Amino acid sequence: MSCLPGQSESIVVLLDQLIFEAAQYGVTDIVAGLSHRGRLSILSSLFEYPQDELLRKLRGGSEFPDESPHTGDMVVDLAKSATLNYPGVDSPINVDILCNACHLDSGMPIGMGKSRTKDMNIAQAKNNQNHTIGDHVLPVSVHGDSSFAGQGIVAESLGMSGLTHFTNGGTVHVIINNQVGYTTPASHTRTTRYASDIAKFADVPIIHVNGDHPEELARAARTAVAYRQKFRKDVVIDVWTFRKRGHNELDEPSFTQPAMYKRINSRKSIPAMYEDKLIESGELTREKADKVRKQWLESLNIAFADSFNCNPVDTMRPSGWSKLGAPHEYPTEEATGVDTTMLNNIGVKSVTPGESVTVHPRIERFHIKPRLKKLQEGAELDWATAEALAFGSLLAEGYNVRLSGQDVGRGTFSQRHAMLVCQETEKVYVPLNHMDADSKEQRMGKLEVVNSNLCEGAVVGFEYGVSIEDPFTLAIWEAQFGDFYNNSQTMFDGYIASGETKWGQQNGLVLLLPHGFDGGGPDHSSCRLERHLLLSNDPVDGHTNAMPNIYVTYPTTPAQFFHLLRRQVKRNFRKPLIVAAPKTMLRLASATSALSEMSPGTCFKPVLDDPTTRDPHSVKRVMVVSGKLYYDLAKLKNENPLGEHVAIVRVEELTPFPRRELFHVLSRYDNATDFVWVQEEPRNAGAYAFAAPRIKSMLPQHATLRYVGRSEHAATCSGIETQQAAEHMQLTTEAFDGLRGLVADLVIDGIATQHEKQHDKPASVISAGVSHRWASRAVYAAHSSDH
Repeated sequence: MSCLPGQSESIVVLLDQLIFEAAQYGVTDIVAGLSHRGRLSILSSLFEYPQDELLRKLRGGSEFPDESPHTGDMVVDLAKSATLNYPGVDSPINVDILCNACHLDSGMPIGMGKSRTKDMNIAQAKNNQNHTIGDHVLPVSVHGDSSFAGQGIVAESLGMSGLTHFTNGGTVHVIINNQVGYTTPASHTRTTRYASDIAKFADVPIIHVNGDHPEELARAARTAVAYRQKFRKDVVIDVWTFRKRGHNELDEPSFTQPAMYKRINSRKSIPAMYEDKLIESGELTREKADKVRKQWLESLNIAFADSFNCNPVDTMRPSGWSKLGAPHEYPTEEATGVDTTMLNNIGVKSVTPGESVTVHPRIERFHIKPRLKKLQEGAELDWATAEALAFGSLLAEGYNVRLSGQDVGRGTFSQRHAMLVCQETEKVYVPLNHMDADSKEQRMGKLEVVNSNLCEGAVVGFEYGVSIEDPFTLAIWEAQFGDFYNNSQTMFDGYIASGETKWGQQNGLVLLLPHGFDGGGPDHSSCRLERHLLLSNDPVDGHTNAMPNIYVTYPTTPAQFFHLLRRQVKRNFRKPLIVAAPKTMLRLASATSALSEMSPGTCFKPVLDDPTTRDPHSVKRVMVVSGKLYYDLAKLKNENPLGEHVAIVRVEELTPFPRRELFHVLSRYDNATDFVWVQEEPRNAGAYAFAAPRIKSMLPQHATLRYVGRSEHAATCSGIETQQAAEHMQLTTEAFDGLRGLVADLVIDGIATQHEKQHDKPASVISAGVSHRWASRAVYAAHSSDH
């Protein structure tokens, strides 16, 4: 079995005592984040991970049942829920061990979000009216000394640990201080004296303890839990110890720390020293110790033999997830519309301040009154209104909504105003939390508006923790600008996009990433669509019916956005949703939606056909576009005398790629010969590289897909406004170049066809090719009738 990170077996005593002490205070659940080194020993000896399953994994097998689709993780990242019983404790203690990616302390904020959500849900289930956050759940986070001192995610997480919307009642942090980081000595891993010193900025108390003495670790655990329960704050236990075999069992630590390991190798292990102490005190006999050791080794030998035939039991899912499942077939869009009278009432309520709230006059003039007027007159609605209608309708159905990120209450672009701040008292008022229930039986959800601290990585991790714990809370993180998501890249790569594949852990986190080239410069324009699409498991050839791991969308209307938000919690499964969110479209007069587009029977549409096309047979050029560029192209089409021969098709959902829906739309244009992908992003960015091979596979034989857009660029865009404007004019102009020649071909084809009909001749080869070329894509045509 793997030894602990150092000869630190006394950590098991510390963790065991933490859980036991917490149980004395009425805690029923533990959320535990473990380090890599020593994980297997802790899982086996304390958390009762089945030894045969553990050995099966060590032998190269899977930690999942044989029929499981999950691909698993490294052995040092194993996790499985446990239930522990302690003498004198009435109820068993549930231990939820976090799955965590190999990014050191990246699991720290996830544990915070998960534990807070779990605690609040338990309190609600118990109808605990006097609940204080942390009453029911104790988070425990185990760290290495170098990672605690060196990883920025630690400082981010500690910095938000005491904030109103992020506190979980305090986490107990355990630093396994081996006095070395991989091969780097402590003097090169930090500038502070102690590995725990980073916690001082957050006023977190630190308990230093010698790992050689298990009883002192138990005492430290009692002190830490008592402090946490009284003050509901984080506390750190810094365990000074060492590791026997270096970074792993095959390492040779004396390569880099010869003096240190000469001393380590000359001493007994901590269990051996404690065993001698107990024998000397008469509390244990040598025979009894040998017998226990022999029984343990025998149990391992039995487990090893059983590991060849065992089939692991699937991991227990958190409460609430049993009502959901994984989709067994390609998911279809279902209606997410809502009664328009109800939506109208929600819209009014969303801008109705409390009686004692004095609203800023500009919000009254430019936000509240215009919304009320549009609702009263039945005019088309903007994005912020559609979002409020989605939130309010979900609250009325009993779902909670948590909206988190920098400045989300007002909105980066001053568009949302989900919270109103009284100009006299600075009291915050959230109008949607004051909607009236239709009956006493109706449970209204809550909108939690979370203006986060100025960081991305830890906040995204926290919201991911919320999402994996509670599938019926719509957890949303909004970036101030989409570009800023890259500070949380570890969360996207290691958890959000791959967590279900690796661990069977679904999440329904929504990520709103404002995107669009509108003069904002290279760090305020792009949410890096190309990166998110690369994380997708969508098959290029489209002939396998793979279940999507993520959804990436670029909606162009408020109604589409409304349906996306509602769809996220109305489905019977959960997948992360990445939205290239609007900036200039927020106030674009043409980017609005009627209330009828959100009415019963309506739903999100992965592909939007050109609404201005009168005769599909007259179309010679089909432009395929995703996002706000559509409105610029639509304007130019309207102004172009040959615009009727152009169709502009919008791909609203990029992954899973909507093959059937797009084929159904494209095949309407049976005389089209020119197909163009148009985007404002550089060619090596945006959706082109992802979409092009998928679109080409459904085009008629001999047809190609041309690219129109910016050329390759190292930065996302130019920071020179005049250059960016010139590039935009060039690409939108190029999109309509050559139309006259295409239309001339159409006229010639028409004359030839008429001539053949008059002389009773069979249709020409060219005409036949035009008429039937879409049939060459039977794999898509077979599904077109579904639409």
